[in-house]
Amino acid sequence: MRIKLFFLLVIVLSGSCAKKTHSTKDYSYYKREIEKLNRASEADKQKKETTEQTKITDTPQEPTFLSADKRADFARMLQVSENSLGNEKLYATIENWLGTPYLWGGTSKNGVDCSSFTQQIYNEVYGQELPRTSIEQFYYDTEAQFKSQEYLREGDLVFFRLRHKDKVVSHVGIYLQNGKFVGSNSPRGVEIADLNSNYWQDKYVACARLLN
Repeated sequence: MRIKLFFLLVIVLSGSCAKKTHSTKDYSYYKREIEKLNRASEADKQKKETTEQTKITDTPQEPTFLSADKRADFARMLQVSENSLGNEKLYATIENWLGTPYLWGGTSKNGVDCSSFTQQIYNEVYGQELPRTSIEQFYYDTEAQFKSQEYLREGDLVFFRLRHKDKVVSHVGIYLQNGKFVGSNSPRGVEIADLNSNYWQDKYVACARLLN
C-alpha cells in the first residue's frame, strides 16, 4: 500500500507540474487523494477480517458428548491416549450403560443380556438395526465375518461360545480398541473387558464388521 501511495503521489505531482494552473503551494488535493486511499485500504482490511471471522463461525464443530473427566476415564480403561477416542457418541452411550446388571432376556438398564446390549448400542450410536439374539446377529451377514483378530476395528461385533455344548455362538460384544471390548457379561453386567485374556481367547469364535 505504501508503494501504491508513493506512485500515486509521483503521478499527481508530475501532472501538477505540467499544469501551471495548480498552485505549487496547495497540497490539499494530494491530501484528499491520500485520505481516500487510506479509507479504501481500511475498508478492504475490515472486509477481509469479517470474511475470515465468518469462515471460522460457519465451520461445523464436532458435537461433544464426553466431559474432559470422562474422556480421561475411558482413555485409562482402554489404555490409550485421549485423542484416540474419536467417536464420543459411542463412549458416551457406553457410559450410560456401564454397570447395568446382566439379566438373561433383559432389555433395559434394570438388566440386559449381551445381544440386547449390542442391539441397543448399534441402534443408538449408528442408527442400525440388529437382530435380537447373538446367533441371529452372527448369521445376520456372514460375508462380514472374519476370524483374525489382527483386523479388528472399533464397532466390530465379537462372538464367543461360552460353553462347549453351545451351538456356534452364545455371546456377543462390541470391539473398542487396544484389545478391549464392551459387553453385558455374566455375572458382572455391562463392562469393558480384555479380549486378550485367556478366558476370552479360549471362547473366541469370530468377528463381524457391519459398519462401513
